[in-house]
Amino acid sequence: MDKKIKTAIQQGRHCMNKLPRLKHFQPMSYATAMLMLASCGGSSSVPVVEAVVPSTLDVVITAAQMNDSDMSNLLFRLKEGSTVMLPAGKFHFDRPLIMNTSGVTIIGKGSGSNPASDTILSFKDASSRNGLQVSNVKTITLKNFAVEDAAGNAVFVSASSNVTMDGLRAEWTTDPTKTSKMAYGLYPVNSDNIIVKNSKVIGSEDAGIYVGQSQNIRVSNNEVYLNVAGVEIENSLNAIVENNDLHDNTGGVLVFSLPGTYRFKKGSGVLIQNNNIHDNNTPVADNATGFVTSVPVGTGIMVLAADNTEIKNNVIKNHKTTSILALSYQATGFAINDPAYNPFIHGLYAYGNTISLSGYAPDGAFKTELKPLVDGLFAQLASNGLPTLLPYGVWDGILDPAKSSGLLPLPGLGGLGVGGVASDDSRICIKNNTSLDTPVIDTVISYETLDINLIGLKLGASIEAGETPPEAIAGIPVELLQPSFPFAPRMNCQLTLPAIPAFPIIK
Repeated sequence: MDKKIKTAIQQGRHCMNKLPRLKHFQPMSYATAMLMLASCGGSSSVPVVEAVVPSTLDVVITAAQMNDSDMSNLLFRLKEGSTVMLPAGKFHFDRPLIMNTSGVTIIGKGSGSNPASDTILSFKDASSRNGLQVSNVKTITLKNFAVEDAAGNAVFVSASSNVTMDGLRAEWTTDPTKTSKMAYGLYPVNSDNIIVKNSKVIGSEDAGIYVGQSQNIRVSNNEVYLNVAGVEIENSLNAIVENNDLHDNTGGVLVFSLPGTYRFKKGSGVLIQNNNIHDNNTPVADNATGFVTSVPVGTGIMVLAADNTEIKNNVIKNHKTTSILALSYQATGFAINDPAYNPFIHGLYAYGNTISLSGYAPDGAFKTELKPLVDGLFAQLASNGLPTLLPYGVWDGILDPAKSSGLLPLPGLGGLGVGGVASDDSRICIKNNTSLDTPVIDTVISYETLDINLIGLKLGASIEAGETPPEAIAGIPVELLQPSFPFAPRMNCQLTLPAIPAFPIIK
């Protein structure tokens, strides 16, 4: 044997056990011996080029594997920290794709509609379930793919933390207002640290982007249209909705706190800023059910029974009912069967918004139960030669007895009453916005605010109809039974709301 080869083998003998065993001995060249020695920590003047071995955590999916059976197996067998790379093409699935592994990134080629360059997951032939479903994970990133025609929810993530949805598209592709069965497009729920960004959602029968029972939320740079609600934040804490294009929905942004067995009984801390919210006059979807069906067609932003909502620096354009609607749950007429639920709205401040084309054909309750109010208001405006428009900031005027002063309680209403003012941190303030197309004359006319004073208004109507004896309001000034417009004094205020905290680190 060559002396150089023998020396190299002797020096590398201590690591030979690490090499694969061979069934048959093969003669070894000098170069091979040198490579063995280098890999064991020895020295040699022969340069060694290390082979690039793909990480076992990178999973490249082929087009042939994009089927129910293979994808289910692949997602089930994923290791924590894996990156799954999906191919371009349009792929059809008959059941949900389910993944429950932490630290996973699933990334496609793009979320457009071109199968040659984008990754499209179609659930058109699937049963009424979710498209992609993720639960009980710590850290999940979903990026650059589309989910179409999921009869359920397109992308559903629950009971998780550090959730990122980036560059996705969720869409019901055929006549969504008439046929959609996609309840929610992008649907993170009961989770913490949520980012939904750079995505497009089209055609859900409920909310395009819905975040519920969650905390620490960012919804930004999305385009959302042809849904009942564009973006809905429900029973959640600390959310920022910013830089989105929300159009052609029934309502642009909904911030709700509803009764029920939710993780958070009271939603609080939502900042809505720098959005383009426009043309949200699409009828409620035919297949819509539940509370969302009560949203008046043509509502820019609706806040229901939530606390600490800040609305600033948005462009809000072309909403036939109103631009900003603030309500307590009692205004809905639905029963409250949860004794732990607080139905009142506390702390809303809308300012610095640019508003136009608002309130020209009020819908929902404004053309049914509240039609006499609208008719009377429009008649008064017309008689003075003014535009017949519902103001762009509307509040039901219902105060929380526990957070107000001067309230005159009415019998049989559980402490509800008329008059009074909210405590400093519970006021509903809509002030210092810019209207591009309604007159503003100091002390004469402004379309900025309407305080409906719903409790007093209904009581007055009941007395006029002979349903309530006049003595029920003996001693109550008649003006406390009427709405307040223009320059509603209880809404002419400013408010400092708690800042939305930065994301905490969740490991």
